[in-house]
Amino acid sequence: MLTFTSEKLETMKRLLFIFCITIISFSTVAQENYTIDGENLELYNAAEGDLTLLWNVIDGKYRYFVVKDGQTYELTNARGERGNRYQGEYKKTLEDLTPETEIPTEKVKLTLGSLKSFINEHNAALDENYVYEDEKVKAQVRLGVFGGITNAVYSPNITNEKTAVFGGELELYSNKKFNRHSIFTQVRHVMETEEYDYNYTGLTFNYRFKVINAEWFHFYLEAEAVELYYTEEPRYIYDSETGEISDVQRKDDFSLDLPLSLGAGVAIRVGKETFFTLSYNDFVALGKDNNGEFPIDFTAGFKFNL
Repeated sequence: MLTFTSEKLETMKRLLFIFCITIISFSTVAQENYTIDGENLELYNAAEGDLTLLWNVIDGKYRYFVVKDGQTYELTNARGERGNRYQGEYKKTLEDLTPETEIPTEKVKLTLGSLKSFINEHNAALDENYVYEDEKVKAQVRLGVFGGITNAVYSPNITNEKTAVFGGELELYSNKKFNRHSIFTQVRHVMETEEYDYNYTGLTFNYRFKVINAEWFHFYLEAEAVELYYTEEPRYIYDSETGEISDVQRKDDFSLDLPLSLGAGVAIRVGKETFFTLSYNDFVALGKDNNGEFPIDFTAGFKFNL
C-alpha cells in the first residue's frame, strides 16, 4: 500500500501548480482575444495572408472565422429545415472572398486541415513570397537489398547449422508527420546446404519504429506481423525405443502465419539517398516455436530512397 507524507503531498501540490501555470502560459501565448459581433472570443491563428484563418473549440463546438480586408466572417454549415442535410454556407463565403483565384470549394470540408489547405493555396497564389508548410502526409519509398547468415531457429535444424539468407524490401515512410514510423514488405530466401537440407522463401509484412531518428543515423526496432511462406525441410522420424533418428523424410509446406516476431537494426547514411544497414532479425517470436537454439540471424545491406 502506498503512503504519502505531508511533505510529499506538499511537493506534489507545488509541482501540479507549476504544471498548470505552464500550460496556461502556453495557451495564453497561442491564443489572442477578438471581439466578433459582440462576442469576446479567444482564437488561434492558423494561417495569415490575404485571408486569415482563426479558430477554436468554444462550448464544445469547433468554430472557424476568416478575416479579409479587416472584415471578419464566420464559416458556418447549418442544417436545413428538416435537419437532415447541411447547407454548406461556408463554401459560398469562401467563394465570395476569393474571386481573384477562383479555387474550387466543392471538396473543402469544414475542418481545420481542409480550410487551412484551401486558404494557404489561395494566399500563395496571390503572394509568391507566402511560405507555408504542406502538412499532408506524403508516402515516400525506400528499396533495400540485404544478405547474411542464419541458423533458422524456427525450423528443426537439430545440429544448429548456419546457412546464407538474402532478400529485398520495399519500405513506405514519411519525412514529415509520423517520420519515426514506417511499414515495409520483405522477401527473404534461406538457402539449403549440404549439412542441412532446408530452404525457405517468404513474403512478410512488417512495422518499423525509429528509436533514434537522426539525419545520418537510424536505430530502429521492427515487428513482423504477417508471413506468407514456402518451405522444404527435413522431417525426422525417431525410434521409439532408442530415441535416435531412424529416418529422414522431406516435408514441403506452404502456409500463412502471424509470427509477431521482433528485430532491431541500424541504418547509416553513406550517400545523399543511400543507407548502409545492419540488422539482427527475428530474435524472438510470440507466434512461432523455435528449436531451442540461440537465434542467429544477422544481415547487412543497402537502402535507397526512390
